[in-house]
Amino acid sequence: MPAPPGSPSESPVPPRVAVFTGSFDPPTAFHRRVAGLLRDRGFAEVVVRPTVPRPDRPDGEHADPVHRAVMADLAFRDMPGVSVDLSDLDEGRPTDDYRFDDRYRDLGEVWHVVSADFLAGGRGGASFIQTRWPRGRELWAGGRFVVLHPTGAPPDPADRPPACELVPADDHVPTAAIRLRVFQGGGADPDVPDGVAGYIRRYRLYSGVPVPRETRVRLGAPRLMVVADESNPRARAVAERFRRLEHPDPTLILVVGGDGTMLSAIRRHWRRRRPFLGLNAGTLGFLMNEALSDDLPGSELVVYRMPMLRVDTVGEDGAAARDLAYADAWVERDSGQAAWLRVDVDGRVQVPKVVGDGLLVATPSGSSGYARAMGATPVPLTAPVLTLAGSNVFRPYFWKPAALPEASAVRLTSLDDTGKRPVRGFIDGRPLGRVRGLEVRVSTVAAVELAFTPQFDMGQRLLRSLFPSGEV
Repeated sequence: MPAPPGSPSESPVPPRVAVFTGSFDPPTAFHRRVAGLLRDRGFAEVVVRPTVPRPDRPDGEHADPVHRAVMADLAFRDMPGVSVDLSDLDEGRPTDDYRFDDRYRDLGEVWHVVSADFLAGGRGGASFIQTRWPRGRELWAGGRFVVLHPTGAPPDPADRPPACELVPADDHVPTAAIRLRVFQGGGADPDVPDGVAGYIRRYRLYSGVPVPRETRVRLGAPRLMVVADESNPRARAVAERFRRLEHPDPTLILVVGGDGTMLSAIRRHWRRRRPFLGLNAGTLGFLMNEALSDDLPGSELVVYRMPMLRVDTVGEDGAAARDLAYADAWVERDSGQAAWLRVDVDGRVQVPKVVGDGLLVATPSGSSGYARAMGATPVPLTAPVLTLAGSNVFRPYFWKPAALPEASAVRLTSLDDTGKRPVRGFIDGRPLGRVRGLEVRVSTVAAVELAFTPQFDMGQRLLRSLFPSGEV
């Protein structure tokens, strides 16, 4: 006889996971409604996966990956049970759909979300899935599909795969139509979520003009997240002036303290995709405003779009790890012996052997910090460069810091094969322990918006960092 419900011999029903792939270029109100419908249908989680162009889908990218990553996070960030997986954008290559079962195995039973046109011709083995997807026939026979279709127009039963669930979903607006409307001078509203529409306007996406690295915004009624350096009494006192504007769904992240406080806030909250507004309560505060009016509503801000670094590390034990840096990443000697390091740029050896205390790669934001202490010149926040600097470099002779194109991939590798010259790694000052090396490049999914008052003068701030008054 069958085991009674709840007995140990009864197999639990696994939660269902809907994997929703697409370009999301941009993500639309329809995409958001679909995610909500899937949750209402009992799916425990909906995984949204923005993809990169692939040979079987000719439509290319119209917004850079980093902008699509930001828009996807903005579109779905407040939906319970909905997550955004940016791994395809991060890697720059698509993941074949048949691999999703392994990738999301720990979450539950995987269901692929497709539109009804992907099923056309299924009865004769001629559907898009069967003919264009890698291992598509195998996936058709053994996979599970959620099929989106207009109400009253479900796909022909003869064309359906063995395991499918139909979900009526109306009012679909093609992303191509939205992009064309923006290009012709219209707006993306109301067919995209509010946060996405604002981002498109701010950076003039799909308008046919270069995307700016800085822009101006006027605050309406800002909703704040306040992050203060709790160890600094002055920072705590200043933060109290703005507590009245705090909100659980912030539109702006106010950081009170010094550059270290800003780095910590960015590390914890970058994926909120909200501008960071710094207020200096420390010393120089290269990333901070010197003063802010208590009357923030209605004020104007200059917003700089800043890159973050993807740092791939190989530990001393050979284990690989990945992290993000906002300012810099470096390796340095971890013994009394000088470090021996090799520098590769874009896969080619550029400096076969560097003998010194260490090497560092910095973004423009980090060029005023440890890189400056290594002899590098701080660069403007909007400069499209990475800084490569060295600490106490003995060889090659006459070593100088270098400015590399922002698109460069820089690999720093230890040449120690005896154990006498170990090196350790750091990301934004956080220790990683001993490493064999690390590779640094600008992330295709992580970026930060830094906000400043119009009175902020980048030129003067650079001069102050180079020639601080009162220093002997």
